Amino acid sequence: MSSKRDDLLRAAKKLLWERGYEATSPRDIQEASGAGQGSFYHHFEGKLALAVAALEEVSAEMCASATGLLDADASGRDRVTRYLLQTRDGLKGCRLGRFAGDAAINEPELRAPIERYFSVLERYLAKALSDAQRAGELTSKCKPKDLATMLVAIVQGGFVLSRIHRDKDAINRATAAGLALLSEATKRT
Repeated sequence: MSSKRDDLLRAAKKLLWERGYEATSPRDIQEASGAGQGSFYHHFEGKLALAVAALEEVSAEMCASATGLLDADASGRDRVTRYLLQTRDGLKGCRLGRFAGDAAINEPELRAPIERYFSVLERYLAKALSDAQRAGELTSKCKPKDLATMLVAIVQGGFVLSRIHRDKDAINRATAAGLALLSEATKRT
């Protein structure tokens, strides 16, 4: 049995992903959660506090997913390939990356969990790329940290293009191109 707090968080996570911070009102969250105004303000000081708690949960979930994909018993190249080829819904966009264009990104409390996720993602990608480099799967000319940043940018850009063009496959084309670029940086054995 879930609590009203859990219901509010679940509704906030969904609405923030769909609409962003500015376009989501406390009333929207109350209606989606089935919680009244009293419950809302009993559990959270206001919209900002609820959004921070919701984004903290999303960040933790996404960090766990990233580490599960990138911190496994596979070669560095295979781990990066698995990250690039995971299923994504291009029209929904990234649960956290979508906030980059939201004015709320300037709010330090909201930015912190988003920043945390992207830092973890880039760190794990860079580690996998370093492992690939040490194993001879990647040329020594490549800087793993820079490649990690590029791969994150490719995925996030794919989400943006999917949403702009209303083309769910734009993300897949972007990640396939990222994989092709990675292959170009691979030593031929």
